[in-house]
Amino acid sequence: MWLELALLLLIVALSGLVAWRLRPKPALCQPQQYDAAPRPGTFAVRPLEAMPSIARETPVLEAQSAAWREAMTQAGLRLRRAGVRHVVFVHGTFVGHDPIQLLSALQGPLSALGPGFMPSLQRLSKLPSDRLLRDLGNYTPEYVSLFQKALGGDIPTTRFVWSSANNHVARLRAAVELLRLLATSELGRKRALLLGHSHGGQVLALLTQLVYPARTAEALWQAVRDAGEPTEVLQDMARTVARARLDIATFGMPPRYGWATGRQCRLLHVINHRGAEPRGNSLAGVLHTENGDYVHQWGISGSDIPPGSAKERELAARLDAILGEGHDVQAWLRHVRHGARVPRDGFSFLVDYGDRGSSALPNCLATCFGHGVYTSYDAMLFNARLLADHFYR
Repeated sequence: MWLELALLLLIVALSGLVAWRLRPKPALCQPQQYDAAPRPGTFAVRPLEAMPSIARETPVLEAQSAAWREAMTQAGLRLRRAGVRHVVFVHGTFVGHDPIQLLSALQGPLSALGPGFMPSLQRLSKLPSDRLLRDLGNYTPEYVSLFQKALGGDIPTTRFVWSSANNHVARLRAAVELLRLLATSELGRKRALLLGHSHGGQVLALLTQLVYPARTAEALWQAVRDAGEPTEVLQDMARTVARARLDIATFGMPPRYGWATGRQCRLLHVINHRGAEPRGNSLAGVLHTENGDYVHQWGISGSDIPPGSAKERELAARLDAILGEGHDVQAWLRHVRHGARVPRDGFSFLVDYGDRGSSALPNCLATCFGHGVYTSYDAMLFNARLLADHFYR
């Protein structure tokens, strides 16, 4: 009997040792190092395949060709077979409901007008970007609706709207709100596909640092607490989301924040770029977008606009220590000359989206300096197939 007991205790001890050795190690989550060359095997050039055209002026499913609908249906089948149960679109900077943080500055007085007044004002504030930009660097309600219906209609698809202010604190607040959305979406252990354009990708990076083991987590949670959020409730939500499987794709995300990924979270970046060399040029050919996405190069560390309140400016300065420089022109000038394209974490596709201008007329504004192509109706099918090929073979 004593021999059996000793063997049992030995087995338990060895099992505990193996579990300890295999435990998830906290991710470093260091900011991007712009002078470092991308590691081999972390990026590839992806050709822009010919796709059935879309009737962009009538963005409803019934107006599309049979070939386009069939191609999107096939992509939807692959998502469903892989267990995708939710798709979330996260827009980038300056196209949200409070890009200059005016509403947040007035939140105290406006809250006296009733609990529904601020959300109504935020919805109204989002309308100009939807009406003026449409699908140029912006996920419209019509785009998200068409995407869901074209995939088959049975995968819930959400447009996540945040302030879109250009600073660490605004993006951290957005990550907290996205955490709430995912925690209440009844994912369980199912799979979600999260798509982030531009600094929407930074929001997703912060989400991973809150959800998964990360060396930055303690400092981030302290910042969340100092921002007035109920951290105990949110940490319970983070544990709920950590049980799900997250597939994250960023489009035109300037390389900045670190990521905490692992067995439960996969990461892909898509970058509008000409040529096979994974470096850009921050000014050459900008009028005709000869180098692809210029905002991808410009929106790096140092390019933030400081928050309006003294409290949030102090909080943003503290976040610099773990997220990289926020507002620092000198740092930005040092970084931008490297022309970094490939983020350190995840895998990147360099795609020439074919939006280069002719030699006669500049097209930089019409393409938002090569940054607006990812969210266009014309790119929807290509992007859907790219995601299906990479994540759901």
